[in-house]
Amino acid sequence: MELFVLAAAVPKVDDAPMAEFTEWAMDHVKSLRSGPPGARDATMILPALAGGSTDPSVGDWAAKGARILGTSLIGRPVTVETSASS
Repeated sequence: MELFVLAAAVPKVDDAPMAEFTEWAMDHVKSLRSGPPGARDATMILPALAGGSTDPSVGDWAAKGARILGTSLIGRPVTVETSASS
């Protein structure tokens, strides 16, 4: 299995940016792959957004299940809430 982790920093993590970033990440990784679909290994994509605050609903959205594109691309969105340094 191939693993791709694509991450970006945003001021606030909420549903719309997470959905858009997940879609972009899956399309981007799909464009990097070559060869016939049945002959490739599965690929896990972890699109991660990190921000100073995270809307509680985005965690629920991300936890609902894997996003599957085709037969071998699996995305699991990840949110990261950062805190200010003391």
